[in-house]
Amino acid sequence: MIAPVPRTAHLTRVLAGATALGCAGVLLVPAWRSGAVVVASVLSVLLVAVGTAVHRPRGAAWPLLGLMLALWGAGGLLVQDRGHLDAWSTGLVWAGQAVAAGVVAHVGRSAARRSERSAGDRLDLVVTATVLALVAAQLVAVVVAGRGDAGGVAVATVDVVLLGVLVRFTLTRRGLSTSSRLLLVGALLTIAYDLTSALHGRRLALPGEPAQVLGVSCVLVLGLAALHPTMTRAFAAETFARGRRPSGALLGMLPLVLVPAATWGVARVSGVPGLPGWTVPVTGAVVAGLCLLRAAAALRSSEHLAEHDPLTDLANRRGLERAYDERDPGVPHSLLLIDLDEFKQVNDTHGHDVGDALLREVRDRLTGAAAPSGLVARLGGDEFVVLVPTADAEAVAQRVLNHLEAPVVVDHLVLRVGASVGLADDESPDGGLLPLAGLLTHADVAMYAAKGAGGGRVAPFHPDLRSAVAHRYTLGGEIRQLLAGRAPEVRHLEIHYQPLVDLRSGRAVGAEALVRWRHPLRGLLSPGEFLELVNDNDLDSTLDTVVLDDVLDQVARWRDQGRAVLPVSVNLTPDSLREEDLAARVLASLARAGVPAPLLHLEITEHERLHEDGPASRTLGLLHEAGVHVHLDDYGAGWTSLDYLRRFPVRLLKLDRSVVSTVTGDGAPLVAGVQAMAAALDLDVLAEGVETPGQRDRLLELGIRYGQGYLFSRPLPAAEYAEGFLPPADADGAADPAADPAGAPPAGRPRAAVSAAPSAPAAG
Repeated sequence: MIAPVPRTAHLTRVLAGATALGCAGVLLVPAWRSGAVVVASVLSVLLVAVGTAVHRPRGAAWPLLGLMLALWGAGGLLVQDRGHLDAWSTGLVWAGQAVAAGVVAHVGRSAARRSERSAGDRLDLVVTATVLALVAAQLVAVVVAGRGDAGGVAVATVDVVLLGVLVRFTLTRRGLSTSSRLLLVGALLTIAYDLTSALHGRRLALPGEPAQVLGVSCVLVLGLAALHPTMTRAFAAETFARGRRPSGALLGMLPLVLVPAATWGVARVSGVPGLPGWTVPVTGAVVAGLCLLRAAAALRSSEHLAEHDPLTDLANRRGLERAYDERDPGVPHSLLLIDLDEFKQVNDTHGHDVGDALLREVRDRLTGAAAPSGLVARLGGDEFVVLVPTADAEAVAQRVLNHLEAPVVVDHLVLRVGASVGLADDESPDGGLLPLAGLLTHADVAMYAAKGAGGGRVAPFHPDLRSAVAHRYTLGGEIRQLLAGRAPEVRHLEIHYQPLVDLRSGRAVGAEALVRWRHPLRGLLSPGEFLELVNDNDLDSTLDTVVLDDVLDQVARWRDQGRAVLPVSVNLTPDSLREEDLAARVLASLARAGVPAPLLHLEITEHERLHEDGPASRTLGLLHEAGVHVHLDDYGAGWTSLDYLRRFPVRLLKLDRSVVSTVTGDGAPLVAGVQAMAAALDLDVLAEGVETPGQRDRLLELGIRYGQGYLFSRPLPAAEYAEGFLPPADADGAADPAADPAGAPPAGRPRAAVSAAPSAPAAG
């Protein structure tokens, strides 16, 4: 079905040009008119049939349109054959009109079901109903008059109404497809044909009359509308319900206001008596009054949109400013600035539709938490504000945290979102009242303090927090410069290596690469002091790339020095795993450094769920096939990881330190269960955070073979790690296949027991 689309679009353009030329010829050469009517009648029906067969639109609108053209064409052919109008030809044309009315009614009902009616929409209906009532009364008066040309006047009156409706539709819609535009042109040509014929006292143009040019044009244009590939959207409810512009909706009332005057004009020109003359100004005054009400509704709607967020319908910044200005100055107020924790990951993992649904659920929860005294606003993104009397502020803040703790279910996904809340009062240091901008600044400072303390809490503003937030902003700018490689004054990153140990032999079997920042003023910064800033600045994948390249370059140097290099584990953030080209970049880095793939182990965490349809599974599969091993880090501290074991080629589970810390107590059964599951899946298990001999011994009893922690060694600079654990390759025998915690032999057998390395914990 894809291939015919461009062909039918091109064919539509060609036939449109041919139609224009043909109509010009028919207008200039009267002898062609009768033949043109025959050709156009048949061709228009064929165009609808071909377009419907090729594009297969939904619904019955297009087949009904084809039936309408067939009935019109049959009536026109009878006139051409007999040379005059009779009951059969007139009846066929009226039957076609009835089918057209059915199409309009069907589409109108469908659009009404798909859209919600506002107060302005309801006023539009009242105006339309008033105009139609006037026209209906005019038609009754014309029929009662019983004049011979009353039928033509009635048709002309209906056409005036249709013309007003079409013009109004054109003014109030935007983004119409090519097929929709062709339908509008065809309808306008049809109305012009009807008006021309009706004002001459006939329902159809007789053979040879110039009006036949309009008849030929209208049916061909309607047929071309069916041939164009956008015809599948022409009668869709979305086409009629979407794209309404407030200004266009108001301007669209003008054609309806003019309809009463136009119907009065038709009656005057035709000489057929209709309604009394006073009915037109009275109806016009009623319609004008209704239009003023419609204008007021449009203005109110515009004011609402200007002060409210379109996604949540909460107050926006402008609405918050108005509410703040209108608050009771005698009642102290406080402002809660709420920033959702981990919302970015929801958008990145599940898409913006899920993120939007989550924001609407957060709106409902915040509104419930703030009731009855608080006003909730959305500043943008995942930032919300609650303006509340100071007496209620702390209670509302606690309710906000409690309401947001419960999981959110969106499209069968269970999502958890916490919040960091900054609380600030509107009283200024000099005893006056803060402007809203100053209050937001104070709340923002407090919110960042709450986020810096780990999130999920409320932090009241205090002047001392300014220095902490300034420090955070400064570090954020420096980390951006650092990762961009443009500012040597912010020094450099350092990679420290913590050994991974065989608990039975006490020998190192690998190492985990852990990043540090050598800051010019603050010394050596641990990951906890800057990784959150990296995440806030969307630099996670950039940091991953920098660390990976640094590690591979270091491994290459160790190999050049002739050392027995052990595999090195590098952590990957979810941001990196969502990148389509990750596998290609990792393999290119390995090739550039000349490092064998088995010497690189990649660690992924279960703290943040990776989307089922994302690239992570494919990426890790490609890297696994190339020889890179995958470890699942922090097992037991995040999402249920059985799904990860199914989707990803994991070789080793790293038990989270929170689980290991309980191994000598009530956590032992859990550790034993994990070990049993891993054995069944042919996976190895490594315990993180081993700090005491008792923990090590208990882990061995439970079958855990590998460990990592300060009991064995702190993370070491590259030189110290190499000195303690990577002696020259010719100092011992061949590689030990059992030494690799991923189940494959390391690059070389470890030469030193862990006891030979420094073991005292060190800061950072």
